[in-house]
Amino acid sequence: MSVPLDPGDVSLVLQVVILFLLVLGLPFVRGLGGKKNLLFRKNLLIHGYLAAFALILHTILIFVVMISSFNSEFGELGELSFVNSTNVWSHVILGTAAEVLGFVVVGFWVSRSPSKMACEKMKALMLPLFIVWTISLVSGTLIHVLEMM
Repeated sequence: MSVPLDPGDVSLVLQVVILFLLVLGLPFVRGLGGKKNLLFRKNLLIHGYLAAFALILHTILIFVVMISSFNSEFGELGELSFVNSTNVWSHVILGTAAEVLGFVVVGFWVSRSPSKMACEKMKALMLPLFIVWTISLVSGTLIHVLEMM
């Protein structure tokens, strides 16, 4: 007997995997000496590849699961309570902002030679991006777990 997979459950699990990838990338760039350190440069590449993979996975989930789910349930938005509606719209807005910022950061890194340490130039955006994405993940989890839509 097989149980069909719910796309929302799969998406939620993969979002947690993405969070794990992003957190996993942090130690690779913390406390490893100066920018001239070869180990630092190598670890910065690993950090960049983990972030790029997380962004690709997130983008696939948006197009395969989230957009279709949002479109199919769009009519129900008017029936939601103020709190649930606010949570849904904050998820949509913050998730979109995180996706766009993710493409800015990863796109800047990919468009430059890794040896030029382009990642360092985007460092100021990374923490705000991580915070926005995490808040979006929490609101999305609430939508899914509490079946707000």
